[in-house]
Amino acid sequence: MKIRRFIPEDIPLVVQMHLDVHCTEHGFDASFRSYVEDAMMAFLTNHDPDREHLWIVEENGITRGSIAIVKASEDVAQLRWFILGEELRGKGIGKTLLETAIEYCKEKSYKSVFLWTVDFLNTARHLYEEYGFTITERSNHQAWGKFLVEERWELDVRGRKH
Repeated sequence: MKIRRFIPEDIPLVVQMHLDVHCTEHGFDASFRSYVEDAMMAFLTNHDPDREHLWIVEENGITRGSIAIVKASEDVAQLRWFILGEELRGKGIGKTLLETAIEYCKEKSYKSVFLWTVDFLNTARHLYEEYGFTITERSNHQAWGKFLVEERWELDVRGRKH
């Protein structure tokens, strides 16, 4: 297993991984594809290599996970596309990815990083809490064929020691 910088050919694989996990495990409908695909294509088109990064988890040449930092503003980053295939969960790889992303934010002098998630992803939510993220906003709405409670989590990365 290795963690590496993305190449453009990884984008469809990461999209498919999100579909496999969220549609299969959580019942999201087909509209979820365009949400992920459109955002990832915008990232690829507008990618700022000095301020943004997408890491790929690869095992035996197969994409098994990802995490990204996308510039929201000069001071604020967004954590996106954090996912691991079921076969790699519970092995500390998620922690490694999250630590890598947070350290990157510090290196790039972002003041804070935020992410959006849904309230039923308990393992991810626990990890965010463990690393000092706090919920700053909740939003209820219908999306991807489900009623969802989305949560915005934020972390002040300045002076963070974890």
